Amino acid sequence: MSNLFTSKNPAGVAVAQTGAIFGVLAAGAVNAHMSGIAAARAARESNNSNVLRHQLNIAIGRAQDLCDVAVQQASEIEQLKAENARLRAASATYLAAARRKAA
Repeated sequence: MSNLFTSKNPAGVAVAQTGAIFGVLAAGAVNAHMSGIAAARAARESNNSNVLRHQLNIAIGRAQDLCDVAVQQASEIEQLKAENARLRAASATYLAAARRKAA
């Protein structure tokens, strides 16, 4: 590149040098902007991942709680079935005794 002071076209040289400087600055600004966008996207994805992980942990905990309740309810149903069978047998015994007394 020629010198601004020794050139036959100093305005052209000044424009070329200024354009080159601004071109380098613009390229750096675009690069920084794109890096910032990529960093923001990565941070958003990381945050979304953490939110999904938290929601998954909550869902797993609730599913475990429901499983525990289901096991407890199944046990209680079996106890109630046994109680029902015992009461039916006692009722049949009392009914037979009442019919014997009535006859």
